[in-house]
Amino acid sequence: MGPPPPDTWARWFDSLAPSNIDWCEANYAISPYVAEFWNAMSSVPMTLVAFYGLYMSWRHMRYEPRWGMAWFLLGIVGVGSALFHATLKHAFQACDELPMLYCNLVFIYLMLEEKSAGRSPPWRVKAANLRPPRKRWLAPLLIASGVVQTVCYFLYPHVYELFLVSYVSVVAWLTIESVRRAWFAPDSTPLTRTLVKLALMFYLGGAALWIFENAVCGVKGEMGGGWWMQAAHLHAFWHAGACMGTYHFIEFCAARRGAALFGAENVSAGGGAMFMPLYVVHHQEEGRTTGERKRR
Repeated sequence: MGPPPPDTWARWFDSLAPSNIDWCEANYAISPYVAEFWNAMSSVPMTLVAFYGLYMSWRHMRYEPRWGMAWFLLGIVGVGSALFHATLKHAFQACDELPMLYCNLVFIYLMLEEKSAGRSPPWRVKAANLRPPRKRWLAPLLIASGVVQTVCYFLYPHVYELFLVSYVSVVAWLTIESVRRAWFAPDSTPLTRTLVKLALMFYLGGAALWIFENAVCGVKGEMGGGWWMQAAHLHAFWHAGACMGTYHFIEFCAARRGAALFGAENVSAGGGAMFMPLYVVHHQEEGRTTGERKRR
C-alpha cells in the first residue's frame, strides 16, 4: 500500500481551520509552501539552543529531570512555532502556544522547588537549608492548571486574548520574582545577577519589538504596516530575543539550584566567548560534574 496521492494531503491541509492571528510578514512571499518564511526559519534556532542547553546541563551540572523537561519543552516550542508560521493553521498554532504555556508551568516549578531536597541523591549535598519538596501538591496542581488551560484553549479557539493573558501573567510573575531573587535575596550572587540581566535584555528587547510590530500591523492581517514593516521582520527578532532570554532564565534557575545544593562557592559559569552563551557549572564530588561521573 503506497502513500496517498498529493491531492489527498492538499485537501487535508485546506480542511484545517486557519489560525486566529496573522502576523506582519507578507504571506507566501518567499516560498509558495511556507506562509511566513522568515518567521518560520527564525523559530528553528530555538530548538538548537534547547539541545545545547540540555547537553550543557548534563555535562556540567548535577542533572535532574527538571532540566530535561525545561529544555525539551523549549525545543518543542521551536518546532511548534516553525510549523505555525509555515502554515498559519490553528492546529499548528496550538503546537506553538500550548507548549509556551507548559514551559511557564515548568518554570514555576523551577522557581518554587529550587531549594527542595528531592530524593536522597548519591551526590554529596553541602547545603543544610534544603526543605522537603512540594511534589505531593505542586506537580499535580501545575498539571491540573495545564489541563484547564488546554481545555479553555480549544473551547475558545478564536479568543487569542485568552492565551495572551495566560502567558503574560506568568511571565510577569517570573520576571518580578527573578529580579527579586537576583538583587534583593540574601543569597543572591554576581552570577545570578548577570544571568537575569541577560535574560531581561534579550526577552524584554524582543518583546518591545513584538509590541511595536503589533501596534502598527495588528494581529489580524499583515497589510496594516505596509511594506516597510514587512521588510523589518521584527517578529523574527522577537523569536531570537525570546529564545536567548528563556535560555538565560533557565541557566539562572540552574545557578540558584546549584547554590542551594552545593553552596554558591561551588557554582560558576562557563562559555561566554564568541557565540557560546554562558552556561552554569556545578562543582560537586570533588570537582567532578555529572557528565564526568558518567564517563567513569
